[in-house]
Amino acid sequence: MTDDPIIIMEFDHQSRLRKVRKRLSRRGLDGFLVAGKKNIYYLCGFSGEDSWLLVTAERAILITDFRFQEQAAASLPPECEVSLRTRKSLNAKAAELCREHSLKKIGFEERHLSYGEFYRLKKSLRSRELMPVGELVEELRMIKYPEEIDLLRRSARMTTRVLSLVMKGLTPSLTELDVAGRINIALLRDGGRSAFSPIVATGLRSSQPHAVASHHSIGGGNVLLIDMGAESEAYNSDMTRTFILGDFPRKFKTIYRAVLGAQKKAIRLIRPGVTASSIDGVARRYLEERGYGSYFGHSLGHGVGLEVHERPVISSRSRDVIKKGMVFTVEPGVY
Repeated sequence: MTDDPIIIMEFDHQSRLRKVRKRLSRRGLDGFLVAGKKNIYYLCGFSGEDSWLLVTAERAILITDFRFQEQAAASLPPECEVSLRTRKSLNAKAAELCREHSLKKIGFEERHLSYGEFYRLKKSLRSRELMPVGELVEELRMIKYPEEIDLLRRSARMTTRVLSLVMKGLTPSLTELDVAGRINIALLRDGGRSAFSPIVATGLRSSQPHAVASHHSIGGGNVLLIDMGAESEAYNSDMTRTFILGDFPRKFKTIYRAVLGAQKKAIRLIRPGVTASSIDGVARRYLEERGYGSYFGHSLGHGVGLEVHERPVISSRSRDVIKKGMVFTVEPGVY
């Protein structure tokens, strides 16, 4: 079904690790424990579970266990090595490696480490200092490499193909769950999988931005909301579409034009150096001026990459500034 050729993409993990090490040096850190699964994948290409990555000035060591030994050997680049935590917990093995490499001040990802894990790690490290680093890797991930953008385009094309296929097969007797299931199956047949559980909502339920697909029939003459995305080769897409299954009422045409106008306003503003909050603001004001401000209750957009929702955040509270290489959604809505 896919129109895209199979791509074996090789990433420059050495460059990514170099950027991390520069940031560690600026903060006076001699080690960094990466616990976020997507961040580990970004830095070394490993996608297994229950693993951490220890980055030092000279080495990148994946801490994992027997279950992922072969996977690690097949996926890690030459600049990374494996350390098996045989009969040891992650924090015990990490502490052992920190002592072995004489690390004194170690950064950690507070977003990805539970309090219990942090407490056990701190106890194991004894006198060594643990320092939170915030979203150090996530900030790097905001700027996409050209090969990442290629994969994101591939994922978006897959989403478009699958939605078109599913819409052609719609009948009034299908339920929301039927449609969601067809989306999941079609994505698998196209070589990907759902980036998240498809949101399919019809009638009055279509005003719920994150509705859970149900046994409601889509019927005829209803509004149908579909929010779906593909994950293809680890990279995601995110697309929302609203369909009118029957006559298009004048009220809906008015709302559609308002939402489209808000989106176009926002897109015209996008360029390097513009703040994310100002992009959100121009779309929000456009809808407010037309009386729909109170019906637009979420942020305008979000970054897309290894995660469906990542930075930059396009919202009124965001401090992100747009830079070349960022990929993000622009999705105003009236609910």
